[in-house]
Amino acid sequence: MICNIHLAESLMKTAAMNTLLGMGTVFCVLILIMLLISAFKLLSIFEKKPEKDEKKTSVDKAVEQIVAGEEAQDDTELIAVISAAIAAYESSSGGSSSGYVVRSIRRVR
Repeated sequence: MICNIHLAESLMKTAAMNTLLGMGTVFCVLILIMLLISAFKLLSIFEKKPEKDEKKTSVDKAVEQIVAGEEAQDDTELIAVISAAIAAYESSSGGSSSGYVVRSIRRVR
């Protein structure tokens, strides 16, 4: 009877140590991953720098005006800018914009 109690205590100690070792390993690896990701922000190698030769299109200028806070004359101008931005994105990503039609745009509150 006493032997069974000592055996159970020994098994519980072993199980507790395995649990702590496993959880400690996981947390150490997560901390290392977190430090690695935060180190990417310090390195400027991974930042995409815009090319100096890029010319701003009328779509880019209109989007910048809207982002800067200048009010659009009416919603049709805003719809035209959004449609042009979608078309420019589609053409740059290799897709065709001939089948894409903006049916309605609703303001999100």
